[in-house]
Amino acid sequence: MLLSIVLITQLVVSVITAIYFGSAIKKQRTKKTSAQKDSAYELDRIKKQEAIKLTCPLTELSRPKTLDEIVGQKEGIINLKAVLCGDNPQHVIIYGPPGVGKTAAARAVLECAKKNQDSPFEENAKFIEVDATTVQYDERSIADPLIGSVHDPIYQGAGAYGPAGVPQPKPGAVTKANGGVLFIDEIGELPTVQLNRLLKVLEDRRVFFESSYYASDDPNIPKHIHYAFKNGLPADFRLIGATTRSPEEINPAIRSRCVEIFFDNLSKPELVEIGRRAVSRSGITINESQLSYAAEFAQNGRDMVNIVQMASSVTKSCGRQFVQKKDIQWVADSCRYSKL
Repeated sequence: MLLSIVLITQLVVSVITAIYFGSAIKKQRTKKTSAQKDSAYELDRIKKQEAIKLTCPLTELSRPKTLDEIVGQKEGIINLKAVLCGDNPQHVIIYGPPGVGKTAAARAVLECAKKNQDSPFEENAKFIEVDATTVQYDERSIADPLIGSVHDPIYQGAGAYGPAGVPQPKPGAVTKANGGVLFIDEIGELPTVQLNRLLKVLEDRRVFFESSYYASDDPNIPKHIHYAFKNGLPADFRLIGATTRSPEEINPAIRSRCVEIFFDNLSKPELVEIGRRAVSRSGITINESQLSYAAEFAQNGRDMVNIVQMASSVTKSCGRQFVQKKDIQWVADSCRYSKL
């Protein structure tokens, strides 16, 4: 009798367990199917959005792609090539006003370096660009897009490893730039905490992580995570920092690790040349006299392109074909440009 009761109890438990797991699997499959449908819908929506195209802004059309296309900065570019295109490239800080070609020169010089057989930059070397004014970080190291961070199991976004109690190192821009160039625009605005971390990375050429949830003897932690905690992640890159500040305003510790190069304000003939090139790429009709007049209001290349483009739009809205002096004057007055 007792044996029968035990057998019946075991049978009931087995049936309940089977029903429970069967229901769980069914729910999992239902969720997976639902997630797949949602994913397909979202992917289709994204592709439809991507199919909507506007005209390319003139500032983008006019952006230099090679060193030969950069107007002015002859001495600065020679220095930049000497520092970065050889067999032992150095870290660099480029000083100069906005809109004079610092970012374009940094991009182009990497492409130039790749063509040198003696250069350590390989053909697939990346150019990773970040803006120091927008790079946000968390002092608890939950998030740091520049240096990298650890997603501990207790934090939102821990993913599949979260329930297993496994911390996950997440690479930042310094690791993504490994083997290439990390360009930090407005490097003078980088918060002190991040700057100090960056200095450590430049010294070690690796990023090391810490987490109270990491146990070196835990066999459940995947091998790649063990490796990341024990050895760090690679961060062997060359830093190019750009700033509109003066050298005296930049942290001495980062300055001591970099070669300093200076870009100058653009001259009026150079601004005219930038306007001329923008015109040739856009179909705008404007003569040299009007380009020269526009250059009187432009402080940099970006201003010059914007003035020319807006003057052209005014001309077309008035039903005329050629840009006149009064169109440029109207742009200068309405946009508050003043003669230098």
